[in-house]
Amino acid sequence: MNGVRTVLNWVETRHVENWILQGEWSVSVPVSLVLQATTTHPPQLLGRVGDVSSYWVVSIKHTMAPKKKSTKKNKTEKNELPKISIVEDTTIDIDQLNHLNTLYDSGSNGFRCTATEVSNPNHGNILLEEISRMRQERLFSDLTLSTKNKSFDVHKVVMAACSDYFRNMLKKDPSIQCVDVNDVSPLGLTTVITYAYTGRLSLSLYTIGCTIATATQFQMCTLINMCTDFLIQEINVENCMYISNIAGTYGLNQVKESAKKFIRENFLEFSENDQFMKLTYDQISDLLMDDSLQLPSELTAFQIAMKWLQFDSKRVKHAADLLSNIRFGTISAHDLVSYVQPIPCMMQDPDCHRLLVNAMNYHLLPHQQNSMQSRRTKLRGGQKVLLTVGGRPALTEKALSRDILYRDPENGWNKLAEMPAKSFNQCVVVMDGFLYVAGGEDQNDARNQAKHAVSSLNRYDPRFNTWFHLASMLQRRTHFSMCAYNGLLFAIGGRNSDGPLLSMECYIPSTNQWQMKARMDVARCCHASALSDGKILITGGYINNGYSRTVCAYDPTTDTWKDYASLSTPRGWHCAVTLGDYSYVMGGSQLGPQGERVDVVTVERYNAYNGQWSYVAPLSIGVSTAGVTTLNDRIYLVGGWNESAKKYKSCIQVYNPDLNEWTDEDELPEATVGVSCCSIMLPNNKLRESRASSVASAAISI
Repeated sequence: MNGVRTVLNWVETRHVENWILQGEWSVSVPVSLVLQATTTHPPQLLGRVGDVSSYWVVSIKHTMAPKKKSTKKNKTEKNELPKISIVEDTTIDIDQLNHLNTLYDSGSNGFRCTATEVSNPNHGNILLEEISRMRQERLFSDLTLSTKNKSFDVHKVVMAACSDYFRNMLKKDPSIQCVDVNDVSPLGLTTVITYAYTGRLSLSLYTIGCTIATATQFQMCTLINMCTDFLIQEINVENCMYISNIAGTYGLNQVKESAKKFIRENFLEFSENDQFMKLTYDQISDLLMDDSLQLPSELTAFQIAMKWLQFDSKRVKHAADLLSNIRFGTISAHDLVSYVQPIPCMMQDPDCHRLLVNAMNYHLLPHQQNSMQSRRTKLRGGQKVLLTVGGRPALTEKALSRDILYRDPENGWNKLAEMPAKSFNQCVVVMDGFLYVAGGEDQNDARNQAKHAVSSLNRYDPRFNTWFHLASMLQRRTHFSMCAYNGLLFAIGGRNSDGPLLSMECYIPSTNQWQMKARMDVARCCHASALSDGKILITGGYINNGYSRTVCAYDPTTDTWKDYASLSTPRGWHCAVTLGDYSYVMGGSQLGPQGERVDVVTVERYNAYNGQWSYVAPLSIGVSTAGVTTLNDRIYLVGGWNESAKKYKSCIQVYNPDLNEWTDEDELPEATVGVSCCSIMLPNNKLRESRASSVASAAISI
């Protein structure tokens, strides 16, 4: 017992709280305690105790003997370092090693151990090579994969590491020694095993099918992704349809979409390839139905369709169904007569002939085109862009502009067309794919703008780059507002040489006529309007010689007016637009404390569900008589007049409702006031260039 007590005393003096007695002479102590035993002879270290990683077994042999007079020890013996024997434990991990290497620092007899992590960059490759060599030598192979006519010896751990299929199988039954994969091709299995052992593989369009099939069955996602990347990189005009078919067979959606995108963008070149003639009816029909198909013109689409039909006489039965995907309404009347009508089936096949007749009627009745709009009159491969109309540029302040400019996301601002006449403070609306330009002023007279108000209405067709003079408004109007609702145009208020107007009139495209509607309660000009929950919201403006914050709304279904909650800030010459569930009012001007005109930078938002206005982020630059539109879920405020600086502005301020912030984006080519703004679908560049060279932009009266 004295020997045991010695052990316990040794342990207790070093504040060991947890110890385990091993027989009569052994006890477990923390390894850090053992390493710090420098002045007292420690017990002998025998090894670690069971699974307790931080404890080592220590043992002290204690011999009971008669007391003897102690002999004097020499100095060397007194200073002799403790003798510690350690039994190596091979299960110690990296963290424990680092801990041991940084433990000791005790002065004259001690030294500091530091840990430095080193690595072999070639270790992974060397390991793979050695494991692959073992497979070739059938060393330690513990699993056989058998096809119908060939077997492969592999290692379970390698296959389980690369394949969820084998991992799950071996988890359930680790004793499996042979797996039959009779439905897998030997070539595909060879490729998969080679990849598992080397991380490399040789891919070819001729053999990739069996590789994808095997990788899919074995649930090897990394290998499938490598095949996906390979297929996408290999897409060209000659193999795009073949790769699309592979993607469809094995459910590679990313590859299929990439192949489809390539065909859309290179359809003309693809149609000249032999593979095009091998398309099935369903395949070519899907392509011709695609809105994003990019071609020089729709006439080209018709000619490509006829080329496919005429390749095999058996395909004639598909003529009417296939040609129903051609957008004949976007082919000019001249081209219909010159290039479409002479084709035999377009006159002999009743269904094909009906397609031609409908297209000709569409062109012969332009004032009814709004009600005749359909998929066959819609632009293919178009792009929605920001458009500016007219205004008064700063550099030519005395002259008004006829220009219509569009902003190409890649090439900046370009001139699209010219209006039939110069215009300033006009209203623009996009309806049924057409651009409508109404009213405004045809002369620059800052002292009496209302004197030069006009009543004109013109329609621009971006498909053919043409203008049409439509019926003029019943009253001349400037500083008014216009909205489109349910296929009709509504012109509201404004002023002319007779003064401010309280009238509203409605344009009916099918009859090319204007009709007067219910009047406002009070004459109003310099206001702004926007659609809100099926109502036309009229905000602010100039009323009774003062800026107003009143709001009223017109209900087109009942032809009635109703007062709404007022704005918080009076304003005129401002802008209004609806985006999502909210209507926004921004910019404009009002009277300051001394009766002077000042900019309004606050922006208010109307919630149709509770009928309340609230403030959102203000403008960074106050502007009046600017243009406003929405594009890609953003609000664009363009140009205008800044009262504080007394300057025309070229800035484009963009509002992001998700972030509630305004940012500056690009600029107009020239600072402009009285400019109108909208977003509209234009043909792609190739189509636009083709039309510009063959179709004039002269206006046609109806």
